[in-house]
Amino acid sequence: MLPTELLWGILPDPLPAAGPRRFGWIRGPVGAVTVKAALSRLPLDELVRRRVRRAAVQALVREAYQAALTEQDSEHRGPGQFAQAWHDHLARVLGQDSADVPGWGEVRIAEIDTGLAWELYEAARYARQHAIECARPTASRRVQWGGLQVETFQFAISCEGETLGEVRYGICPSCGTGLLYKISFGPDWQFCGLGRLALRQLEARHPELAWYTTTQYGHARGFYDRYRQDSDSPWTDKQLPCPHFDLSRLNRRPAPSD
Repeated sequence: MLPTELLWGILPDPLPAAGPRRFGWIRGPVGAVTVKAALSRLPLDELVRRRVRRAAVQALVREAYQAALTEQDSEHRGPGQFAQAWHDHLARVLGQDSADVPGWGEVRIAEIDTGLAWELYEAARYARQHAIECARPTASRRVQWGGLQVETFQFAISCEGETLGEVRYGICPSCGTGLLYKISFGPDWQFCGLGRLALRQLEARHPELAWYTTTQYGHARGFYDRYRQDSDSPWTDKQLPCPHFDLSRLNRRPAPSD
């Protein structure tokens, strides 16, 4: 489960564990059955009030998450620092008398379950960390893109079937060149090391190639410069691969963040 599912989807009841289950697979199903049995005995109006209160808690934790995410453009926090910033935003919100949540209205802190707020934070924080640690590349597949005459491939960085980011690239084996067209991760997965994971995959899959990036990534040049310093593969800072790549056909795409 990704953190966005916990923060934007229907809130699970009970929440998933904020870490590996100590007692194996049986603990989760038993806990869920116990909660469902207890809920089944509540009157309908109490069930509705309970869901509203839980949704209010979810909205507050989500707002704190988005506040930390907004700061990523300038702060570039790694996973641990991001989790701390998220924690601090939530602590400030819960320390107020009330909070105005867009799309929800005023939430009075004294009327919500702050323990649930911290439980949800821990579950979502662990879900994010788990996804980063377990992220794996999918197999490359051939695609047609931009009418280019070279071989074009695409693969994803994913966790348990959920896509975290995508990579598209072209290769010209006869000239020994490769060109990175697009590498993109949503704001939730930037500055998590996944960009480096993606580039290492390009090198491992085509170790004989010299790699190029397009001029569209000029504002991310620092990322590529840092990566090249630690890489054994020939990433060039030049912008013109072999003549078989027609760069005028390439669309402008967002740059990566590591």
